[in-house]
Amino acid sequence: MSGRLVQLPNGRSLGVTGFGDPIARRIVVLCHPAPGTGGFDPDPTVTAQWGVRMVALDRPGYGASEPWRPGERPSFTTHADDLAQHLSRIGAGSERLEGIDIGSVGVVGWGVGGHAALALASRHPRLVGRLALIDTPSPETASRAVDPAVPFSFADIGFAPREPAYGESGTGRRLRRMLTAAAVQGGAGVQGDRAALDDHDWWRSVRDIEAETLLVYGDEHPTVSARVDGRRLRRRLRRSRVVRVAGGTGLSVSTHWPSILNHVAPRR
Repeated sequence: MSGRLVQLPNGRSLGVTGFGDPIARRIVVLCHPAPGTGGFDPDPTVTAQWGVRMVALDRPGYGASEPWRPGERPSFTTHADDLAQHLSRIGAGSERLEGIDIGSVGVVGWGVGGHAALALASRHPRLVGRLALIDTPSPETASRAVDPAVPFSFADIGFAPREPAYGESGTGRRLRRMLTAAAVQGGAGVQGDRAALDDHDWWRSVRDIEAETLLVYGDEHPTVSARVDGRRLRRRLRRSRVVRVAGGTGLSVSTHWPSILNHVAPRR
């Protein structure tokens, strides 16, 4: 895993994390939950062997990314454009790696990160080849959610105390690091996400998404469900299907990581 700070041409500073194979031809973008950061690898063993280069950007106010500036309108649309701009820098310029096909990447959106993933797919359709949304709330559900407070806990991202992440497993340690990093700027990231949830510009164009989309929901997730949120998203996304994880709460992104990767970056 590597983390660094990049500055886009528009002057915005973003925290970027990369893991997996740094010279792989295939790129997968991971959009983190709220609260969260891009530093969480759902299953490092699987990722390392899959033959993909994972790219994750902290949204404004989380981790190393500067918060939204005074006068700016927080928006998943703007964040999606920042993502696209960074990906274009990977494919051209000083970061260019021969053989990378930047024209078709896989995108995974976890929780509210699914809104950023949908915004990216709708605004940059030629960039996104496949899409997976994990426990992503519909805009209606997200608008009613209670904002988590610092210090963030596992419960804030839908995990139940009985799950193994609460032990000293590798998954649990990685999640604790992610939540700690998410709080380094206090609640700035959560506040930015809350304001961005009021902007539905990206939602209006979701029907135009052509990327094949996988919608994954844990049957026992405390705040989202396949029946409500999955159905709402399924109605909007023409090429989508819903998968329910029996007994799953917030750990589906890790327990089913091979299946998720196989959707966004199928093994040839």
